[in-house]
Amino acid sequence: MAHPPILLFDFDGCVITQKSLEYTALVHLKKKFYNWRNTESLRLIDIARLFEEADSKNKIKAFINIYRVFKNYIPSRWKRVLFFVRFRRMYPKYEKYETLKPKLREILTDLHKCGVIFGIVSNTSGERLSVFRNRLNLDEYFSVFVSRDDTPVRKPHGHPVLVALKHFKEELGTPIDKNNVYLIGDLPTDIECANNAGVKSIALLSGHGTKLSLEKANPTIILRDIEEILEIDPFKKLLLD
Repeated sequence: MAHPPILLFDFDGCVITQKSLEYTALVHLKKKFYNWRNTESLRLIDIARLFEEADSKNKIKAFINIYRVFKNYIPSRWKRVLFFVRFRRMYPKYEKYETLKPKLREILTDLHKCGVIFGIVSNTSGERLSVFRNRLNLDEYFSVFVSRDDTPVRKPHGHPVLVALKHFKEELGTPIDKNNVYLIGDLPTDIECANNAGVKSIALLSGHGTKLSLEKANPTIILRDIEEILEIDPFKKLLLD
């Protein structure tokens, strides 16, 4: 028996806003103390992403990653160290203000009533994902959660999606048809992850990726806004039935 459509979401920028990271990036970018360079083409969210993706539960590993990643932007070694400490301490204080992306709850409700099942596949830590899972009551809609702690490799590798599909197979008790699985993301790494896992990819232009970079990643579908997902087959067909 065929299973209903499975819609996987990237977390930051697709499920929740990232205002805390953007605000922290803005505060630090304004500090001349760091002697920033090569930031002309960087947006606030790019700085935040660089930090988030380099961060780790292991503080030593995180320090080494961020020390290397920000070498091109903060020339001074000791100032990079201070940037790491200050950024890491600051942004969690503002995450309590993060919310679901606008209109997302209504869309999830409509699709959930039609039988669509949802999961989250993210490069964020399991601890952070768990905090939002509880605070925003994400279990109301999402039944599978995959963080960077649940897989040995992160996106753009396809393995995180395969981990999610294994959970869905156990949950549904039926083989998973990859043609009936979609991963929606706002960065090229999300699209590459979906392509590498052999599932369909949906690029969301209202997130943090640029239109050009997302188009180059060769997504199956491109959406300007999350609301447009209701116009995609088979979701539109389900709503009309």
